[in-house]
Amino acid sequence: MSMSTGGAREGAPQLRDGEALDQFLTQVERWAKRYPHPHDRERAGADYEARFTETAGEFAAKCTPKARKFAVVDWIAAILMWLIVAGIVLALSILLMQPDMLWFWIFVGVAVAIFGIGVGYVYYDTTNAAHAEKKTDQKAKWLLGAGRKQLTGFLDERTGV
Repeated sequence: MSMSTGGAREGAPQLRDGEALDQFLTQVERWAKRYPHPHDRERAGADYEARFTETAGEFAAKCTPKARKFAVVDWIAAILMWLIVAGIVLALSILLMQPDMLWFWIFVGVAVAIFGIGVGYVYYDTTNAAHAEKKTDQKAKWLLGAGRKQLTGFLDERTGV
């Protein structure tokens, strides 16, 4: 089920990672099956890079969330999630270690730090445009790497290696 239907939130990806990967690999497979020089691996690699670098970037952009404003629902979700995580860490620390009063307050401080860092990172991850661009670039490299493996497999199959 694709997220490209009408009511998608602003900045939400149009495709899931798996859908983008499947569509990208389908294009690589079609290209590899009719590639005219299957024995020349260096040329095939260079031709693959030239043909699919832009395509991988397009698919990466479709499946990576864009930077957006941090909405009320984001605040609620982030605070609840990190309260639960910090609470579990604090509760397990107290139950397993049974600290005296000094260590109890140290554990509380650590739980507060976990909460603050977690909410801060979620905010940064959601709103920072440079970080979103970096994730898109990483996903494009991931798609190109997966496509290169697929290409190698098809060329091996065609050449009988």
